[in-house]
Amino acid sequence: METPPPKIIMDLVKTKLGVNISYSTALRGKNQVVTDLKGSPEESYKMLRCYLHMLEKVNHGTRSYVHCNENNKFMYLFIALGASIEGFKVMRKVITIDATFLKNGYKGVLVFALVQDPNCHHYPLAFGVLDGENDASWNWFLEMLKTVVGDSSEIVFMTDRNTSLITAIANVYPLAHHGFCIWHLSQNVKGYARNVNKDVVAWRFMECSRFYTVAEFNIAYASFTTRYPSAAKYLEESTQKERWARCVFPGDRYNLDTSNCVDSLNSVFKYARRYFLIPMLDAILKKIL
Repeated sequence: METPPPKIIMDLVKTKLGVNISYSTALRGKNQVVTDLKGSPEESYKMLRCYLHMLEKVNHGTRSYVHCNENNKFMYLFIALGASIEGFKVMRKVITIDATFLKNGYKGVLVFALVQDPNCHHYPLAFGVLDGENDASWNWFLEMLKTVVGDSSEIVFMTDRNTSLITAIANVYPLAHHGFCIWHLSQNVKGYARNVNKDVVAWRFMECSRFYTVAEFNIAYASFTTRYPSAAKYLEESTQKERWARCVFPGDRYNLDTSNCVDSLNSVFKYARRYFLIPMLDAILKKIL
């Protein structure tokens, strides 16, 4: 159950007690209630290794890793449940990865790696917490993921065009294929269109990307280039067709051409992202399990 925002708390105190309180006082009260119910952030980080030990004990085959800096301060976390690891054997080998910001006052990002079963149902493979989207953090996360899913030419990654993530996948999974989310790319493409309806440009680009044959793609892309030359120039200068066009993509990505499945999962945990580490993990695991 969520505690109300400070402005609602101010109104409640005024209505029930006849006392005016400031926004900062209401916020402190709200934070204190959360601490009383879920514990302090300091306790949460101190209990992390014990929490992960018990998680592995009651979930056979679970892999969890924690990385701290030279001052023994938390930096990264990786968790892959044993059931998720076992189930990956019969899943489509397309791994969608994305990150979303935490809102608990300690910054950082929550990362999910998802796959699909043959019925197109989303299947959480692994998740973690990083200090941000940078070269070191993405390399670490993918190195931990590699202990669960080895490098193979059967593996396909579907992500946005985060530079650090692109570099990390190339370094850690050199045999795997890497496709770009066409929705994210379409939002960039339409920004370079001139004197046209930008939403139409984004739709036309996504339409081009989904043709199954090279002949159909070439006709559609030639038309796109003629009608939207500035958008086409951006595409040619910033990426390769093999990253986004279905007909020339070198791997098997099935129906997955966006990272929207992770975005939908992020919305499921929008409240959990406000919690401290252990309560957040509890909320995530309750949904997954």
